[in-house]
Amino acid sequence: MPSLRRRLLIRMLLPVLALASVLGLAGALVIQNVVEATHDRLLDGSVLAIAERLTVEEGEVTVDLPRVALGMLESQAQDRIYYSVTYGGALVTGYRDLAVTDVGALTPGVTTHRDGTMRGASVRIAAQARRVYGKPDPVLVQVAETREARQSLERRLLAGLAFAELGLLGLVATLSWYSIDSGLRPLARLSDEIGRRAVPGAINLRPLDIAGVPREAMAPVLALNTLLHRLEQSIEGERTFTSDASHQLRTPLAVLRMHVELLRRTQSRDAQTAAIDDIDGAARRLERLLSQLIALARADEGSGPGPAADAITDLNAVATRVVAEQVPHALTRMTEIVLDRPDGAVPVIGAAFILGEILTNLVDNAIRYNRAGGTTTVRVRRTGSGACVEVQDEGPGIPAEEREKVFERFYRVASRDGPDGSGLGLAIVRTLADRVGGAVTLEARADRAGLVARADFRAPQ
Repeated sequence: MPSLRRRLLIRMLLPVLALASVLGLAGALVIQNVVEATHDRLLDGSVLAIAERLTVEEGEVTVDLPRVALGMLESQAQDRIYYSVTYGGALVTGYRDLAVTDVGALTPGVTTHRDGTMRGASVRIAAQARRVYGKPDPVLVQVAETREARQSLERRLLAGLAFAELGLLGLVATLSWYSIDSGLRPLARLSDEIGRRAVPGAINLRPLDIAGVPREAMAPVLALNTLLHRLEQSIEGERTFTSDASHQLRTPLAVLRMHVELLRRTQSRDAQTAAIDDIDGAARRLERLLSQLIALARADEGSGPGPAADAITDLNAVATRVVAEQVPHALTRMTEIVLDRPDGAVPVIGAAFILGEILTNLVDNAIRYNRAGGTTTVRVRRTGSGACVEVQDEGPGIPAEEREKVFERFYRVASRDGPDGSGLGLAIVRTLADRVGGAVTLEARADRAGLVARADFRAPQ
């Protein structure tokens, strides 16, 4: 499993490591230049000490070589020292095999430096052309030194630089690890709290405490709290749904049991027929309740045989089909049903099965609660934002203060003479309408008693 702490540490140390590498390279160059310059100055001193002792005696160049001239170059590295004094290409004193610098390329009195080899060893050579009274041409003075002392000093300084950088990297890594650990501590506490809630059998959906949560981690914590809140609402809804459903199922089942027991006890033909009719009615109510419970569960889960959010459906076709299916129901309730629709297709957003379920529930309710001999009118209209379906009945209507409550599950308006219902139809309608971005409203009829249920749908873009 990837470690956030390790990842942060690596990302913090990589720039430091790159910077340390750059500083190390720069330090190595500086050390090399400083060591070279320091030892070149000693060579310059030796050359100058020899050059100052140059004289001309009886027409010949002579030199009284001072001990200090070469003694200043002695070191613990036991470097080997070579020198030579030449005039006109002839050796005056010193080592004959020391390579001679071109005098013509030198400026008299100015010391120059170059690298070379002497007896198989790498050497640093300092050379100066010096004019001597009594001679027309300058005398060449050279001093060479092997590089052991320089290299030894460079190695010691580079080792010190490397140890210093390693120590600095270790210190930075330690401090970074401590800082990262301190920064991630609120997340660790949050993780512990979530872990404690994972104990089997202990369901705790309370929001996480956001006190002490860093700003960078606030977004996922708030998202998790929102998820916990929705989960709690969902579980509570399932509990309520299960409780209400069991209560609603209990009534028709009790009727069934009571009349079955009555059939067993009675011998009267009329009583048996009445009990069978009651059993049939209870079975029908139970069948309708079960179908609505299944429809509501499907609507809550967002399931269904096809896309819902982006499908395009002809509202006219759906309304025509639903009205045709509801004609037998209207006839049994001794009511009329009328369809008023515009010409042509009326495309809206929403899958056909969802629109059909919405209209079926609205029309079924209108027929069920209509007065005997009344008319149920289904009207399809185009609107500025799409289209709508208005379902009108001539029943008792719904009081204004209860028109919003009837969209709650299992809520029924108290009525002494009204038909039995499950209280789920309008809850299903609103849930399905929300899925397709629609809206459902209820209002009283303006011309007579009755109710107008209106479902609005969006037009495709």
